[in-house]
Amino acid sequence: MYWTFTQSRLTPPLSGNRIRDAVTGDLVAELRFYGTTMPADIAQEQLRTLEPGQWLTADLCSFYCNEVGNTYLEGAPGRWKDLAVLHSRTWDLAGWTAGAPQRVRVPGALQVLEHHDLLYDLNPNGPVRTIALILNSLHHMQPRDPQSKIKNIVRRLADGRQLREQELQDINVYLPMMPQQPNTYDCGLYPGHFLSVFLGAPEIYTTHCTGKALMDGPLDVVWKHERIKAARDRLKSLVLASAEIRQAALDFNTDIPSPCTM
Repeated sequence: MYWTFTQSRLTPPLSGNRIRDAVTGDLVAELRFYGTTMPADIAQEQLRTLEPGQWLTADLCSFYCNEVGNTYLEGAPGRWKDLAVLHSRTWDLAGWTAGAPQRVRVPGALQVLEHHDLLYDLNPNGPVRTIALILNSLHHMQPRDPQSKIKNIVRRLADGRQLREQELQDINVYLPMMPQQPNTYDCGLYPGHFLSVFLGAPEIYTTHCTGKALMDGPLDVVWKHERIKAARDRLKSLVLASAEIRQAALDFNTDIPSPCTM
């Protein structure tokens, strides 16, 4: 998390006015995936949703995914082109207005569509071998027309780059069978959990999800479903540790008023 906090230090308003809420507000933790413009911001009021029996916010879900993705890149030298994790609000970028980032990646960062696990032409002059995996733990709530949705997502992420429309039609969308869960309070934990399991062996899980080489065992074993029971506690620990680091930074910087007590 060191990179996140050194790149996201709080600064006073440009006007120079020491407006308490403008400097600190109720933000207690923040985490972004490497090179992305949209962080997962955790406000004070969101901490209560980390307790059992509470719905997680979109930022908490993205916080979990960002941490999983960052940990993977930090432990896999030479695989920085493998993965780009985007905030769940990214899919609303067509409606972004003033004050919101116009791009999902910071200047100088690798463009989203160059990452293997988003879109990557293995043979630009030959057939497109790009696939999209939809890991859905609520099979009774399937996405409508996933092929079109995936193509729209790719167009949005192109940042104005011209795409080969014919090849967009050739993107293979897979909806593999996944462990199922009731549509209750823990649904927001599944994206981060599935990502962490998938990144344990990306090539093996890709061939499994596409049906080319199925892994042995029941779905719950293949996807380590039992671990979901501890996922909320892991996320809570991550957020609180992040909040402590941010609090320490604010306490050290005496030019910034102390935030609200947690």
